[in-house]
Amino acid sequence: MIFEKTINFEPTSLKRHRHTLKGRTYDPSAKDKKKFIQLINLPIEKMKHPIKCVLKFYSSRPKSHYRSGKYSHILKDSSPIYNTSKKDIDNMAKFILDALNNKLYIDDCQIIKLECEKLYSEDIGKIYMKFTEIIKEDDDNEKIELKEDELKEDELKEDELEINVLKKDDDKEKVKDDKEKVKDDKEINVL
Repeated sequence: MIFEKTINFEPTSLKRHRHTLKGRTYDPSAKDKKKFIQLINLPIEKMKHPIKCVLKFYSSRPKSHYRSGKYSHILKDSSPIYNTSKKDIDNMAKFILDALNNKLYIDDCQIIKLECEKLYSEDIGKIYMKFTEIIKEDDDNEKIELKEDELKEDELKEDELEINVLKKDDDKEKVKDDKEKVKDDKEINVL
């Protein structure tokens, strides 16, 4: 199964759990998680296999990146290309993975590969996410969803095998040629 979605939601960092004076623990990110989940149409069935996750966080640019007056829609030359704001990319990823825990997948320990990017958006903040369930081919002809990387690796391995086979064939021909030369040399020596 593949779940791919772009949501208009300003990227948020996961906040640490807090403790009250009475010894209770609460999640300060609970309201943000609830808003985030309401924006997503989750599939009925949860992912059960290992998952590859791609996340792209598009934060809206601050007003200080833009010119003023009638040119307020144009970026300044000095505005940064890369988003190096205070929000840490790992905490933003934790927010998404924690919010979708037990909703899109059974547990976030199923995620075996995570690719993240932190970028600027030209308009509002948004989050792109793609979750790909990785299912390998089985003898029972189960559903196959291989990662693109694995397909490329398999193609490379096949190419290497073909090259090795060609090299072996070339080596065999060289050995045959060498044997023929030795035979010719022996015949010449006998004469």
